Amino acid sequence: TSPGSIPDSAEWRMGLSDTESELWTREVKVTGERRHCKWCLKYKPDRCHHCRVCKTCVLKMDHHCPWIMNCVGWGNHKYFFLVVVYAVLSCAFIFVTVLESVQDSVYMDVPHINRFLLVFCTTLSFIMGSLMTVFLSFHTWLMTKAMTTIEFCEKTSAAPHSFSKYDRGLWENIKVVLGPRPLLWFVPLDPARG
Repeated sequence: TSPGSIPDSAEWRMGLSDTESELWTREVKVTGERRHCKWCLKYKPDRCHHCRVCKTCVLKMDHHCPWIMNCVGWGNHKYFFLVVVYAVLSCAFIFVTVLESVQDSVYMDVPHINRFLLVFCTTLSFIMGSLMTVFLSFHTWLMTKAMTTIEFCEKTSAAPHSFSKYDRGLWENIKVVLGPRPLLWFVPLDPARG
């Protein structure tokens, strides 16, 4: 799924001297000029960053994810978040169901390689589940604060206790990422609207 890119309309192309389009962005350079991408030759909307791997500017870019081989941005943030939720739930399910088989293998005559594989599977699912839970907790916290990973990294280096200027409150921040209908939040349908 595309993370979203800068529109190809005239007001976003560099060199246009339309002052009305400057009102659309909050973020400007230190000099007061509109931010622009030197690779795409377009003006950047708020929260837009250029990804050197994807070679495009991504709207509300969170990060480039090597696991999905794509950027996480405005158009696919919900789907990325759901992949992480599903991964945590899958690891927990595997851990719980295989744990019973490991306990049974202690009392049953089972080949050593099978016992080893069961213990290995349980250990791996526990470790991966723990790491993914930390990752999910971080991205849930970012979502509730209306921040992207890039904004978090920029803000912690500049001002550690600053807040996002895009924060709309807990409920609205969640709706921005997961969509307007809570019943469809954990289903890969009903993406967020712009």
